[in-house]
Amino acid sequence: MIFDRRCVVLLLWAVFNGVDSSIIRRPEDTEVRVGDSTYLNCSFSDASAPKSWYHYPVGKGANELRYVYAYDQLYAPYDERFRIDTTSSDGASNLIMNRVESPDAGRYVCQNNGEPATAQLIVLESTPRCMSNIDSNGLVGSNSCGLEKEKIQLLCVVSYSGNIPPKLQWTRVKNGKASAIDDSLLSCLPSDGRIACNYTTETDIELDGSHFVCQTSRAANTQYHCSTESVRILYSIENKTRIAKSVGDEVTCSIANSSSSDCSYSWIWFDGDLEETVSKNATLVIDREGLHRCEARCSIKDFVCRVSTTLVKASATTAPLTTNTTTGLIIGCVILGVSFICLCAFVVIKMIRSKTVDDLNAVIKAKNEEIDELRNQATRPTASRGLLVGTDIEAMETYSDDDQPSTSNGCDDQKEWTCKKCTFRNTGQRCQVCEQHRESQ
Repeated sequence: MIFDRRCVVLLLWAVFNGVDSSIIRRPEDTEVRVGDSTYLNCSFSDASAPKSWYHYPVGKGANELRYVYAYDQLYAPYDERFRIDTTSSDGASNLIMNRVESPDAGRYVCQNNGEPATAQLIVLESTPRCMSNIDSNGLVGSNSCGLEKEKIQLLCVVSYSGNIPPKLQWTRVKNGKASAIDDSLLSCLPSDGRIACNYTTETDIELDGSHFVCQTSRAANTQYHCSTESVRILYSIENKTRIAKSVGDEVTCSIANSSSSDCSYSWIWFDGDLEETVSKNATLVIDREGLHRCEARCSIKDFVCRVSTTLVKASATTAPLTTNTTTGLIIGCVILGVSFICLCAFVVIKMIRSKTVDDLNAVIKAKNEEIDELRNQATRPTASRGLLVGTDIEAMETYSDDDQPSTSNGCDDQKEWTCKKCTFRNTGQRCQVCEQHRESQ
């Protein structure tokens, strides 16, 4: 057979030339869609060593190989659509495949005189197809209405030719960011040239607005993929927030709900059994003291439920400390402080002045007393002819005849006067008192 002769020739060439060439780059398993192009790369350490490619078609025996390339030439039926790209600098011998057909699937071998390197070519009959339970009405997610959550169910299917199935991968995409889903969460079952990969997950809130992509993972060029439509998660979760506000404040009803859930809101003021609806909007401007609660009526698909949410306790208006208020308080405190200092200074000055006036009054009083004394002394009455008479005399002593004062002492006629010594009480000044007398006839 021609295949056997070719093998013998390659073996004899290797034996006689003694070339020892190893593979530097091995071909990898590749997925390609019917009608597209792909390639398998292979490089050797010895660029001059003979290289060959041969093919084991799907469903054929292990010995039924077909030569694709050998002795620097391509063989039918591959020569019409395949070519070899060689590079002497790195010993490359790359197999380029154009307009791939289903029979091209199978195992390909790259070899020189040494160890062979193999790779599988998987030919997809079409692009993968995505199926899911996602619809325009949305899926029920977390809610406070007592509704059972639904699940997201995804299925990716593709038909192929090959010894091994294509490797499919699910990815979640939201806001342009892709997150690969772990392979352990997938259930992929190949059967009769067809593979189906199933993925089931909960309808969590964070999945709202996401879409899912199923794609191949081993294509040489762009990966083949399909996408689901965006999933809408219907959720309405009460958020029992309790807050304190003042009259005049604005408060918004707090509820976690999807844009797909149609909700209407009511604000209700209540006091015991008394209730009054004060607003039909999600936002309330508080106009009275007391307790207010927000209620939301949300429809999820065909079901309508009421969700109680925000509870507000409103108190009397308390003016906030604005910048102007704060500045006014500071100025007021400064003025009050200055006033207090001035008051203290006034009191101190008043005390000082009071003491000074008291001292001055005491001095003036003492001086007045001295002046009065001098005035009293100056105005005391005197007898004629120099006789001093008054009540200021402390003691008087009668002179003897020999001791009587002379006229220089005020008595000009000794026979007519009787004099006594005296002393003033206040000044201690010596004095004499003379009395005139007449001898009886």
